[in-house]
Amino acid sequence: MTQLKILSWVAFALSTLGTFLNAYQIIWCWPVWCIANCIWIYYSIKTKQYSQLWLWIVFTLSNLYAWYIWSRL
Repeated sequence: MTQLKILSWVAFALSTLGTFLNAYQIIWCWPVWCIANCIWIYYSIKTKQYSQLWLWIVFTLSNLYAWYIWSRL
């Protein structure tokens, strides 16, 4: 299995974990999602999927903002 394929599975696993943590309102969902998004950003660059790259950048910024809001509650 290629390194990029393994990386995509790691990103998938972290994205899924972040979703479960969010469902249980555990604040650690945000850093988990940010890490997953950074992996997806790297993957998108390497595979030259630039529209997807921008999507993951927007998701990361949204996650950082939500993390900030949650940390204030």
